[in-house]
Amino acid sequence: MSGAGFAAGIVLVVTTVSLPEAPWWVVTVIGVAAGMVFGAMMGPATARSEREMWRAAGSDLTWQQFRGAARASRTGRVPDDPQLCAAAIRLGVYQLAQHRRRRKGTLIALSLAAGFSVLKAVSGGWLGLLGVVFFAVVGVVFLRERTRVGRALVRLRAASCE
Repeated sequence: MSGAGFAAGIVLVVTTVSLPEAPWWVVTVIGVAAGMVFGAMMGPATARSEREMWRAAGSDLTWQQFRGAARASRTGRVPDDPQLCAAAIRLGVYQLAQHRRRRKGTLIALSLAAGFSVLKAVSGGWLGLLGVVFFAVVGVVFLRERTRVGRALVRLRAASCE
């Protein structure tokens, strides 16, 4: 599914910026190829991340229980089932550790991408301005994630379901 969204974005960029005079079938082939490559890379990465989270929550959970624990770890709503509450706490701790581990690299990458977008915007490209806004929003959402998960973890621990 992520490949289809990426393909649509590539088709939009190629038709408006890169190759505005190209035939529709060339743009479609470029978009489909890019979407297939992106999906082939992101599919296994997303599945690996989900498996690691499932392991952190407890492998004995069913898929529905895992989804409920994941939702509770994000929102802080205490589940009725003590097993799900304990799994949500484990997931919250795991997510905070992951965020701490990848924080520096993510911020460096976002800063570089935003910097190159600023250069593009200064040279007169509206797509560069759009990129600056996009990377700034992604950075803010990323930085707020730690606070959100931390607050949810505090609410879950206050319910003393461990």
